[in-house]
Amino acid sequence: MSQVDFQIRLPEENVDFSRDQEYFFVIQNGVETKYILQNYPQVYSLPKLHQEISLRLKAQSPQTITMQLIAQVIKSKTDIESLVVLDIAAGTGLVGKNLASFGVKSIVGVDIIPEAAQAAEREFPGVYEKYYVEDLTNLTPTAQQELSNRGFNCLVCCSSLSCHLPIQVFINSFNLISQDGWVAFNVSTYILDNPNNTDAFESKKAVNFSQLYYKMVEEGILEISHKHYYLHRYMTNGKPVHYVSVVARKRGNIA
Repeated sequence: MSQVDFQIRLPEENVDFSRDQEYFFVIQNGVETKYILQNYPQVYSLPKLHQEISLRLKAQSPQTITMQLIAQVIKSKTDIESLVVLDIAAGTGLVGKNLASFGVKSIVGVDIIPEAAQAAEREFPGVYEKYYVEDLTNLTPTAQQELSNRGFNCLVCCSSLSCHLPIQVFINSFNLISQDGWVAFNVSTYILDNPNNTDAFESKKAVNFSQLYYKMVEEGILEISHKHYYLHRYMTNGKPVHYVSVVARKRGNIA
């Protein structure tokens, strides 16, 4: 781990809570503060905290999505440096950092949280060509024009489609990608494996994405290249969270 001026304390393993209530404690200068894991403005504001809690929980998704995407790009004999990536819900830039480590040169980040952009610039300077603080369901005219003209041929979304992002964010982002471009994302395994058991879904956003996913596949808009099942991370109470990463090709816009 990198040098930090705080310590992390996790709750007892027998504590039960849903993912939106998941918490941990930070001890800094002798003071212990409770953090809600999904209170991202709070987590992102303390330098290095998001990286450190990700390591503590053995989070695998940023590197997993990147490795699965790069493997398919290489398999297709596409030049990695030709990728022009739109990284949505980019957070502190962990995906961008991993993409850059494999030789991707052009990465643009978007997140609705100002603290995410600040953290990405603070912790991984130079990874993103530009990082927009924007609502992708209601882009400013300048951002809409710049993103539309950027020529993206790859969309990446890490760990946000199961419970965070409105479905329109994914639709609008997907439609910014060029024909035959790459799409890489991850979701909770049940979203793809048990699409009819919607009562068990953790959010309405998960139901919406599951329905959209199967519609896109059936209509040939999304051509699946590879799926990979893996341990996403552990919750702060020690329970495992399993995800599936998907790498695909875009074959048309979402109407």
